[in-house]
Amino acid sequence: MSRRIDPQKTIANILTVSEKLFLEKGYEKTTTQEIVNESGLSKGTIFHHFKSKEDILSAVLEKHNDYTAKDMHRWLSEMETLTSREKIEGLFNRFYEEAERTPLSKLALTSQSSRLILEDLRVWEKKISPIITTLIQQGNIDKSINTDFPEECAHLFNLLFCLWCDPVTLACDAEGLHRRLRFIQHTMRLLGVDVASDEFIEKSMKFAEDLYKK
Repeated sequence: MSRRIDPQKTIANILTVSEKLFLEKGYEKTTTQEIVNESGLSKGTIFHHFKSKEDILSAVLEKHNDYTAKDMHRWLSEMETLTSREKIEGLFNRFYEEAERTPLSKLALTSQSSRLILEDLRVWEKKISPIITTLIQQGNIDKSINTDFPEECAHLFNLLFCLWCDPVTLACDAEGLHRRLRFIQHTMRLLGVDVASDEFIEKSMKFAEDLYKK
């Protein structure tokens, strides 16, 4: 009698191995054959669950951002007495603390692979932006935020911060990055979503400096 194969365990194995290889070798330099060898699975089994290496990447990033979204909900449960604006600022601070400890975050942020950068942004938009949108909407109610465009502001902040303020994606020096962050602060303020504090800018600069030391 043949042993039944658990598809969820198979998928988990593929994702665990792929994440390890992406971190060790980089996404572009990791081959499908290496994933086959490391996982102990056949190529047919892997392609039964994923159409391509790009699909595996999407699933790895989605799993990572699922964890981030769960963390954000947990952090929010610890901030019940704060205004919505203060909650968003608190989430930004906690995000930096978590990103410092998460190798996959650093891989996505420092990667020069356009595929990896765009996939991370796409998954972030799907998993994280809705949380920020909801908080902005709640901020309109508690009067800590005042905007007619909650969803648009959440997406704009994400795009500006994750792409425009990434020194790898759009090259800039420390002075240029500081000006971009100040611009985001000023723009969000004008839009009625004053969530980019001076502390946020300082932490962003330090995080970028530590991330891109070379």
